[in-house]
Amino acid sequence: ERVERLAHFYSGLGYPAVHLVVRPGERNFIDLIDCLLGPSGGFKISIDYGASFEGLGHSLSIDPKNDGIFVPPIPHELMQGLPECHNFWPKCAGRIDWTTFVDFTNLAAAGKLLGWRTLYYGPQSGLEQISGYNFTGVGGQSYSVPGYSVLARSWASRHVRSWYGRETLASEKETGGWVQRWTSFKVLLLEKPSLLPEHAEQQKKRFNPILFPTWHLDSTEIDKCWRYDPLTVPLSDWIPRQNETDVRKALGKLTDEINNNLGRTYAEAYEEAQLAVRLVDWLVATSGCESLRPRRAESVLGSEGLRRSMQKRLLRTWGELWGHETVVNISESILRRIAGLDEERESTPPVCAGHQTYLALCEDPGGGHAMPWVAAPSPPNL
Repeated sequence: ERVERLAHFYSGLGYPAVHLVVRPGERNFIDLIDCLLGPSGGFKISIDYGASFEGLGHSLSIDPKNDGIFVPPIPHELMQGLPECHNFWPKCAGRIDWTTFVDFTNLAAAGKLLGWRTLYYGPQSGLEQISGYNFTGVGGQSYSVPGYSVLARSWASRHVRSWYGRETLASEKETGGWVQRWTSFKVLLLEKPSLLPEHAEQQKKRFNPILFPTWHLDSTEIDKCWRYDPLTVPLSDWIPRQNETDVRKALGKLTDEINNNLGRTYAEAYEEAQLAVRLVDWLVATSGCESLRPRRAESVLGSEGLRRSMQKRLLRTWGELWGHETVVNISESILRRIAGLDEERESTPPVCAGHQTYLALCEDPGGGHAMPWVAAPSPPNL
């Protein structure tokens, strides 16, 4: 079905073919993990460069020079006596490393065939939770998991920026401001349910170790809140949203201004959706969930003093990494959504992600709480 959708899209644009990389090893890998986990079940986490099937399919189909196989940087001393491999990788078969982007949709689909569940797909920073987490485990036992922060124990280096989704190469000088969305590390968390009778009650609870909003692995599963999809090639998302049966008519609506802005809009949303999650997580870690309740959020937005105080706190931690304007705009847009002042069903991906993070940490399942090692002074009572 996914291949048919891709073929139908490019057929309407007059393309003679679509280009895909088939990775049979991905299914074999899942089969091996299924065997290793056995009947007791467990979790499998994948962390690597990659994207969804559609994101990879679009990127290959629009660039006929890209076959999806890459030769990573190799020290010059190891290339002595070898032909030029970077432009045509088969020349050095068996002599150098080859790599491709992971198709996370394919990995999840292979697990689904075996009865596995997809718990989370998203950026690598989803593994970090700055706020603490209280939850009730098996047998009614209560647990309190402390939060942690990469940035709090480091500085805004290139690696830390990459961890949080800030593309250091996204500059006019180096890349024309555009970086492929699938070159950053993603996380896929799958669960193999236990088949043992003694685990039956535990399986019903469906505990998810990662609370933050998951990204979709297929465009048909996109969050209804998202006004557009920054996880894929911009035009491949923009064209279907024009609601034209003939894709050529949709392209007729593509003005130079729209075309020039699409790449930057989607690239910024991809990064800022990750920032939005971290901002809300940090606010819960420093002031608790009560500081973000709807009435409180509305009060902050309505008071110049409270707004400036919140901005100052956020910028002190995140300003160097993301910039003043981005931090202020994203945080206030999220507060408007939480306060109910943004009544539209759809919004930008960053606003949706921030609001959903608040709901997950503070309402369902809840359990997010402040951490003493990052806690800021409590906000004044109103």
